[in-house]
Amino acid sequence: MHTDDFFRLVRSWLTVYLPRSRRLSAHTIRSYKTALTMLLAYLHETRGLDLTAVSFEAIDHATIRGFTTWLTDDRHVSPASANQRLAAIKSFLSFCAAEDPALVAVWLDIKQVRPARVPARAPDALSMPAVEALIRAPGQRTRQGLRDTTIFLLLFDAAARIQEVLDLTLADLDTTRGHGRVILTGKGHKTRTIPIMDKTCRHLDQYLDAFHIGTPEPGTLLFYTVRAGRHQPMSQDNINYLLNKYAAAARPGCPDVPRRVHAHQLRHARAMQMLRAGVPLPHIRSFSATSTSPPPASTPRPTTRWCATRSRKPPAPPPNSRPSGKETTT
Repeated sequence: MHTDDFFRLVRSWLTVYLPRSRRLSAHTIRSYKTALTMLLAYLHETRGLDLTAVSFEAIDHATIRGFTTWLTDDRHVSPASANQRLAAIKSFLSFCAAEDPALVAVWLDIKQVRPARVPARAPDALSMPAVEALIRAPGQRTRQGLRDTTIFLLLFDAAARIQEVLDLTLADLDTTRGHGRVILTGKGHKTRTIPIMDKTCRHLDQYLDAFHIGTPEPGTLLFYTVRAGRHQPMSQDNINYLLNKYAAAARPGCPDVPRRVHAHQLRHARAMQMLRAGVPLPHIRSFSATSTSPPPASTPRPTTRWCATRSRKPPAPPPNSRPSGKETTT
């Protein structure tokens, strides 16, 4: 098949099949696109093929096996990430085989490529002193410090992924004392309702008083950045930068803070805290994983209540930024 056929199927897979038929999130589609981009880079680097020369004839068992080895050895990609790239390539070729029976043989050949072995390792959870030092590091004296403290505390308390926190809207919050919760949208657009501590509710109320004045639309993003005078979504890279910026500031006072910090360490720390508190392991898994169960139909969207009362609600008192397991609702 010609180069035009290859890239025609690439375009159809990325722009039609994945978002419309599979209804995958933009982040998953971006990951699949990255896998194809890296495969094209591999073909150019090892075979000298530019984009005008790439076709299905260049893709066989040996090529894809060499591609996974190149990822781990030359690009220093972890085995788990290399396996994700391999799965994306297999998904693409499966789509191509369904579109054109002449490509079934190519798909079946690549389907036999085995994923790399991923060594088992214990979760690299932060210690509780490190969690507390990281959450305290931004401080409460500036707007940015208030925002960053709230983000870190929410990442920990809800055991949330970065994108789950960045996708939160005002309609996903309920800061009622004793009934606080957030509705997280995870992978595959699945949602789960997570209870949060009263301490986290107080932080959220203080943040809302500073960053969402008045009665904004329920669909407004909770966290944002300002570019050219306009509110824009924050990026995962931004959060990772902030985590490591404050980790460096907290490390002199707390040697438990590692040199490199990522958000999953906060998720793992929350899970370990719950485990030590005697929470059953299946409950911890459902707490931090995705669930297809939506909020009960009889429960109103929480921020409808918040928007109606926001203008007359007194400012929240300055919260203590020290996380505590005693207030955890499970």
